[in-house]
Amino acid sequence: MPGPACHTPRVTRSLGPALPDPLLSRLMAPAAAPPLDVAIVLATIDPYGWAHPALVSYAEILALDAGRLRLALHAASRSSRHLRESGRATLVFADTELCVYVKVEALALPGARGAPDLARFELVVRDVIEDRAEGEEAGARLSSGLIIAWPGEPEGVAERHARIRTALRE
Repeated sequence: MPGPACHTPRVTRSLGPALPDPLLSRLMAPAAAPPLDVAIVLATIDPYGWAHPALVSYAEILALDAGRLRLALHAASRSSRHLRESGRATLVFADTELCVYVKVEALALPGARGAPDLARFELVVRDVIEDRAEGEEAGARLSSGLIIAWPGEPEGVAERHARIRTALRE
């Protein structure tokens, strides 16, 4: 006699090696346009094989096209070191409008003029995985993302974000 039906409320599916249009438009937007208060999870792999999560903002990621991104990290961070060593990462974009995991391969780029504190990477999208609720949970969604409260005056925050985006465009 067969057992009960399997309950699979969350479903992931591959969208292939290209960013979906809603995410692409966010990542191609000018420095002041993306949701700068929303955090993105960057998961790299440490030397022991453990996932190493870090939080980055939309100011630190720029889409060149649907298959290539640029990423800026603090040059001395563990995430920068792990990315240089393993050459792989996953970016988690999860907020009220989307929930996708972007698997990338990374290549370290030369430093940018005027931004010696930043390590730059070109990321090649290898797979985009969409996560959505189905079955009994169909229609369920995130009611927020990870939100950043930036310290300082808004003008100072905007200047920092613009400096990072300029470094990514070089």
